Amino acid sequence: MREFRIRLMKQLLQEKVRVLHNQKVGPAYFRMGLAFAELARITRPGQFVMVRVHDRPIPLLRRPFSVHRRLVKGNEILGFELLYKVVGKGTQAMSELKSGDVIDVLGPLGKGFSCPEGVCDVFLVAGGVGVASLYCLALYLAELNSVKSTVFLGGRSAADVLCQEEFQSMGATVRITTEDCSLGERGLVTSLVQKALEVDEKPDMIYACGPQAMLKAVSEIAGAHNVPCQISLESAMACGFGVCLGCAVEKAGNRGAYLHVCTDGPVFDCRDVLIDV
Repeated sequence: MREFRIRLMKQLLQEKVRVLHNQKVGPAYFRMGLAFAELARITRPGQFVMVRVHDRPIPLLRRPFSVHRRLVKGNEILGFELLYKVVGKGTQAMSELKSGDVIDVLGPLGKGFSCPEGVCDVFLVAGGVGVASLYCLALYLAELNSVKSTVFLGGRSAADVLCQEEFQSMGATVRITTEDCSLGERGLVTSLVQKALEVDEKPDMIYACGPQAMLKAVSEIAGAHNVPCQISLESAMACGFGVCLGCAVEKAGNRGAYLHVCTDGPVFDCRDVLIDV
């Protein structure tokens, strides 16, 4: 394990980078562009970065964020973008940053999504800000012209449904649910996935990211319909590379054995982990 962590550290990049933009895109949601082209080039869909906003003692620890997309001008990669929700002191401090400010970024971290050979039809299931990493994956899949994507977006209200137009612009079919029926159908996004699997042909793969309860439900639905499923787990973590052991998740089929979201994930085959809700 120690040798693995040393190899991982050698592959990481850490720099204080310039904020390109920090745009509010909803009541509590922001898109932040960061000028870190080298990291953007090597990051794969589903991987994440650890961000420290400033050197003051609060917030002390870095925060993990999925890479949302590369920022490109012509053929030049300028950096990458984060899509985040303000939920505490760390993200509140992030939301106050302006273009030209500098923050400390470490990455890329974790294991991302994979697209096995022969996958031609996929479901992408996102709850709230879980859409961040799935949009990055969708951009990658769009480059593979043979892959058809159906996107399921869910949120408590219309304000929590993100990237609808962006998915549609790349040719994906988008289906939406909200709990208050302010957009799309009323209910949970997992109900739409269940209906689609009962009526339509089964996809070759389901990819999902969102709240733990949603991921548990998607995993159970995928299992019942015998569809392979990759899930991206969200977890609080202090380091991002397996030292603090704060992001442990129980391994399926091996009571008392644990995997770690930061190094073994955040993307897992849904059959490999037990999700606690």
